[in-house]
Formats: sequence, structure tokens, C-alpha cells
Amino acid sequence: MRIDNIAPPDVVGEEGDVDRVRLAIEELTLDGRRQDHHHRDKYAKIAYGIMKTWVVFLMLVTLGQMALGHFGFGLGEPEFIAVVTTTTASVFGFGFIVGNYLFPKR
Repeated sequence: MRIDNIAPPDVVGEEGDVDRVRLAIEELTLDGRRQDHHHRDKYAKIAYGIMKTWVVFLMLVTLGQMALGHFGFGLGEPEFIAVVTTTTASVFGFGFIVGNYLFPKR
């Protein structure tokens, strides 16, 4: 018996088999990209909501500081500056990190 014309069973097939495999691979790739897009959209909206909440918090702290300052309450100037700068840096850092993770440069 000669072994040079024996091929493994999964290699032997018609041309249509190869096309079906390629089509299945393309469909799986497309499904994966759709899922990635869905998750990116979802998490981008969550991150945007968190950032908006932080900005509203800063606005409320500023307005509260102005209103309570007339009555002798509120944060001192160094404390107010620390709150505003640290939260602003945190918000922009958070947005930068999430943005780079969700939308990497290609």
C-alpha cells in the first residue's frame, strides 16, 4: 500500500467546504466586532454619566461655597482649592483612561 496519496479526512473535501469555513469565520469575526461596539457604547455612556455627575458635584460645591460663605460657613480657601483641583484632575484622568481603553489607537 502506498501512503503518498493518502490525505487526512478533514483536509479532503470539496471547494464549497472551504467557502463555508471562511464564511463561518467571517460571521464570527463580525459578531465579535458587533459585541465590542455594543460594550464600548455601553461603557462610554456610563463613563460619560460619571463625568457629568462629577462636574455637577463641582458646580454644587462652588455654589454652596458661595452661598454659605455669606453666613460664615463653608470650606476655607485651601480646602476649597484642594477639593476643586483633585476632583477635576480625577475626572479628567478617569475620562482619559476610559477613553483610551474603550477606543484604542490603531
